[in-house]
Amino acid sequence: MKRDIIILDTNIWISYLLSRKFHILTKIILSNKLDIVTCSKLINEIIEVLQREKFRRYINKKDIEEAIKIHLKLCRFIEVETGTDFLTDKKDNFLIDLYQTASATLLVTGDKQILEQAPKFGFNSITLKQFEDRKP
Repeated sequence: MKRDIIILDTNIWISYLLSRKFHILTKIILSNKLDIVTCSKLINEIIEVLQREKFRRYINKKDIEEAIKIHLKLCRFIEVETGTDFLTDKKDNFLIDLYQTASATLLVTGDKQILEQAPKFGFNSITLKQFEDRKP
């Protein structure tokens, strides 16, 4: 049986990190031997979001560096060619590029636009709740 290749959107990583539940995400990934993929644009977006003023009281530079190190250990890095123009929010198109390049089977996101639009183009997307509730 072929394993799912999964992309966790930036908002998923941020959610677990800010809620101090990053260890739970790590456990889910490792205990289920999930194949999680990432790319430079995803990593850069995580860093950029975490450096926003509104998060500075919750997380510092050292925490961000540690989170990225863990992210890189949990994920398989993929070099991605950009060029997709499917989504209304153009900055999210890199997720579709990553999906296609990695031959992903699942995109986990909290972004309502992606959840609505991705299936129209043949991409499987689910919410964080659906991801946490699913059986491997």
